[in-house]
Amino acid sequence: MGCAGDPATPLYPTIGAGVDGRHPRPGLTGIGRSAIACVAGGAPGGSWIGPVDGRGGGKAGMVALRLAACWLGLIAPATVPEARGAGGVVVVDRLDVLDGPDDAAYASGELRRGDRVATVEGGRPGWLAIAPPPDAFDWVDAAAIRALGDGRGEVIVDRAAVRSGCGDARMPGPPREPLPRGAAVRLIDRPPLEIAPGRGSRSWRAIGPAPGQVRYVRAEGIRPDPPEPPAAVDLRAQPAQFGRDADPAARFEDALRRSRERDEEVAQVKLTLAHARTGTDRGYDARGLLQASSRQVDGEKVHALIGPQGVPIAYLAIPPGIPTTRLLSRKVGVRGDVHYNEALGARLITVRDIDTLDKPR
Repeated sequence: MGCAGDPATPLYPTIGAGVDGRHPRPGLTGIGRSAIACVAGGAPGGSWIGPVDGRGGGKAGMVALRLAACWLGLIAPATVPEARGAGGVVVVDRLDVLDGPDDAAYASGELRRGDRVATVEGGRPGWLAIAPPPDAFDWVDAAAIRALGDGRGEVIVDRAAVRSGCGDARMPGPPREPLPRGAAVRLIDRPPLEIAPGRGSRSWRAIGPAPGQVRYVRAEGIRPDPPEPPAAVDLRAQPAQFGRDADPAARFEDALRRSRERDEEVAQVKLTLAHARTGTDRGYDARGLLQASSRQVDGEKVHALIGPQGVPIAYLAIPPGIPTTRLLSRKVGVRGDVHYNEALGARLITVRDIDTLDKPR
């Protein structure tokens, strides 16, 4: 996968020895889980349901509930559903990791089929916001930090310039939020970039993504994780205690309440992911400036789709039935079948539909 540099800065880099831009991209680690605690003595962050005062018909109902709970505890373990954080697995051969929810955004990485992702808040229709992959990194002005040892660093200027990093790029990417003086950074074991060696040269050091950073991927490239099967909690295994916490009926009531809460959380996550998957059906697979190209695929010429940074973000295989003369040098939106083409080194879209997005001149 190729990475485009920041065209707004005319840099002429030479990369340090041993940097070939090709590093494996392992999948993300397993998704964190939120387990349900249902043990005598209470649960972290929660409290048991208040006691029944026995007035009216409450006493008889409570006795019946206690008998039922004790009977359940004697014959079979009760089950309480468990929820876990939203995540998923990559289901396409290659999936670009972008800095923003837009096809024209800077591609700072790539995921392969089978890689795992952890989704976070901030998605858009057709896009998922994810935690940065394990190999994600940024570039920081080397003169703005000092190494503290053990892979740690500290910013020593008022505003340290930070740019996106990509393993295949030969120059830093677009700017990110500057780091303030005193900010801690995690240094990445990667050769620095030397820009314009000699007089007036500038060196960039690789650092880990800042806390709170996110990346974006196309929602159709991710299969969301199914809800985790319920985790069994054996109420018989609890030690004998006295008071409210030792009451099987109270534990039973609390388990039911927590089960309903987790079910609501899982339903909300599924709704959010479903919206993200279907949102792309209402939009375009790519948007940009349409230009003629000398590139060919299977002997047929393809058109280039130019992004805001002035470089091709995709190539279009346009069927003969779709006229293109009036669309050249105009901003268009396209829908079609998208896949990565090795010969082009970019995405190739077999166009089904193309619309003009700017007003006629």
